[in-house]
Amino acid sequence: MGIEVLVSLLAGLLSMTLGGLASTEAIRKAVRHILNIQTAPAEKSYSERLSELTASLTDASEQVDSVLSELSRVAQEKERAALKLAEELAELEDKELELKQRVDALQNMPLPAVEHFAKIIGSGEKRSAKRDYFLFGAGVIVSTAIAIGLKLLGLG
Repeated sequence: MGIEVLVSLLAGLLSMTLGGLASTEAIRKAVRHILNIQTAPAEKSYSERLSELTASLTDASEQVDSVLSELSRVAQEKERAALKLAEELAELEDKELELKQRVDALQNMPLPAVEHFAKIIGSGEKRSAKRDYFLFGAGVIVSTAIAIGLKLLGLG
């Protein structure tokens, strides 16, 4: 009977020891890993969740500010472009008015005066072309004469 009590005591002591080891976190993780059991993540505290939400809200706010500043910059560029186009349009309208006035003035001019004006311009252009050809030919002749003279003197 003494040995049976001793075996019972040792069995109880061994059970408590193994039960204590089995309840440790390391053993539980190893068993879960071996059995491939997924555990639900621990629920975060209120302050952690509040901190994460605040950080997320700050990031979103910065992104919205960035988008708004970009929209503002694009709108200002478009406004400048529209003002420039309006100025160019006003200049073109002024030129159109000026050209219409010239056309009206030319329409009111008598035909013989227009023909005489065309003859004056045409003869001036012809004289100018003749003079240009003459000067070009003279330049060719003079440069040729100088080149021949330098060859004969042995300088060229």
